[in-house]
Amino acid sequence: MKRLLLLLAVFFVFWACSNEKDIAGISTVETENAFLIQVVREDSLPAANVVARMRSADFVRSVDADSAKAEFFNEYVTDSLGCIRIGSLAVDVATLEIVDRGEGLFRKISAEDVRDGDSVRFVMEKTGNLRGKVYLPEDVDYAWVQVYGTDRLVKTDSEGFYEMDSLPPSEYGLRVIVGDSVVEHSAKVVAAEEIRANVCAFEPDSVKVLDFEYADAQFVIKELGISDAGYMSATDTSVKVTPEVATVPETREDIAEFIVEAGAGREGNAIHWESSAKHGNWSFYGIWVCKEESPCDLSAIDSIVFYARGTGVISIALETLGSLNTEGKTLAYDTLATDDEWKRVCIKPSNFKPRDDLYGNLGWDVISKAVTTISIAAYDDTEFWIDDIVLYGVKPSDFRP
Repeated sequence: MKRLLLLLAVFFVFWACSNEKDIAGISTVETENAFLIQVVREDSLPAANVVARMRSADFVRSVDADSAKAEFFNEYVTDSLGCIRIGSLAVDVATLEIVDRGEGLFRKISAEDVRDGDSVRFVMEKTGNLRGKVYLPEDVDYAWVQVYGTDRLVKTDSEGFYEMDSLPPSEYGLRVIVGDSVVEHSAKVVAAEEIRANVCAFEPDSVKVLDFEYADAQFVIKELGISDAGYMSATDTSVKVTPEVATVPETREDIAEFIVEAGAGREGNAIHWESSAKHGNWSFYGIWVCKEESPCDLSAIDSIVFYARGTGVISIALETLGSLNTEGKTLAYDTLATDDEWKRVCIKPSNFKPRDDLYGNLGWDVISKAVTTISIAAYDDTEFWIDDIVLYGVKPSDFRP
């Protein structure tokens, strides 16, 4: 009985839409074969009096003009029941876009659908945001990002970063203009989420994974266009930072005080801490660079280069973490004795400790093919500063999108 009543209710709504006389819209054609669309909000109430814009599916807004006018452009306003009628299409495939009060929809409609006189019901969802980076050649200062079937157009900053807000959930085609080149890309926007879409029109053969230069530096890997929470972990309960002493619990994410001025003639910031533990204890900083469900193959790394100063023993480790994976690590040690002088350190895959299965050491050959995190560790009595960790031999596309 409930199913019958629901079917009757849906039939009544479409019957009411098809017989509604007060239809607001431009270029609507009232025919028996009109394509009937009802738009409802997430709460299933009709989306009344909202603007629906239709464009050719291959339309992109020109970078040379302020106008978003296309060869084919129709604008409709839904009636009190959320309905619009489309009499015909001048193109084979068009897009229908609605954005209103934080909700929206984006759909493709074919001329064949309209000719058949079908009736459909579209549900609006919360809009999402798109962020990303276009990798620029050295002689290019910016790129343009266009979205097919919409009037969305953004210019990246000088580092290639772009952002678009309030996009209805959908799979979008992106057209990216980089200098004299055009790159086709795609991005799937999810309701109420921020999605990353990096475009590798040009790729450097190295990636700086940490530089600590921003107020939230421990949370940003800028060259990858991703944001993740760095964390500290320790068995050493005597970890110190300047100018105050701080106790580091087993795992801690509020670690801004570890980001300090680099000092000793080096500009910018670095990460710093002091360890004064008994033999066998350690403390480390780590950050996720790839998702647990899709570890990255970074076995093409030629070298890992960073700058450091201080005294004592530190290590750089690549790790495979997460319940979905066989957890383990591969690590390379370095001994510092340069209190007030920065040292450029270059570590090759051959410098990583051979596999011995002790404390999860699975070796380079295993871990480098399934990396999720990178970490910096200090052991015993050590005080050090470290900055600008760069992986050579890998590209941004080797990391998660």
